[in-house]
Amino acid sequence: MTAQLANGGHKIYPKIIVDDKIENAEKVKNKMLKQIENYNAEEQDLITTAEEFATSKKNDHSPLYRNPENVKFVLDAMFRSTNEVYGTSFSSRIDDPKYQFAGKTGTSQVKRITEAERELDLDISLIPYKQRDHAWFIAFGPYKNPRYAMTILVEHGGSGSKAAAPIAKKLFKKVIDRHELREKYKSKNTRLV
Repeated sequence: MTAQLANGGHKIYPKIIVDDKIENAEKVKNKMLKQIENYNAEEQDLITTAEEFATSKKNDHSPLYRNPENVKFVLDAMFRSTNEVYGTSFSSRIDDPKYQFAGKTGTSQVKRITEAERELDLDISLIPYKQRDHAWFIAFGPYKNPRYAMTILVEHGGSGSKAAAPIAKKLFKKVIDRHELREKYKSKNTRLV
């Protein structure tokens, strides 16, 4: 979903890239193609074979929105959440435009919190592990010309801004630094199925 937002609100169709150097690459490819062919009956009417899926008109990236302004609004809010002073993930931002990303924190409550517990406002370290909230962060980057989308879930990690967003910051730095190397390797050793 995050990748679909990052590309301006258009459907994304996965591609299967097979590295010919990987052992059992043909077996992996055939298994994936078989799964594509086993879509439910509704999809079967539209796609008769896996090969047709890869080349079908369905890959035209049709929009998922009625009003493009709504997508712009969400993208702007994600950027502000990460890159503006009062944003929930501001402390995980990267100033360099090469690495700059946009994201949204989230916290998933694990158990019902009583009014008395809420008033205690306990530090996460004082809450039993299994009762701590799950931490979420979704993001895409680089902000200009996005290539990557990620979702980080830290089970019982507390808040998304403290546990999940810092992980995304480290991952974006690594992933973007390795992008050129990956592209060079991909063009030499892989083929699109």
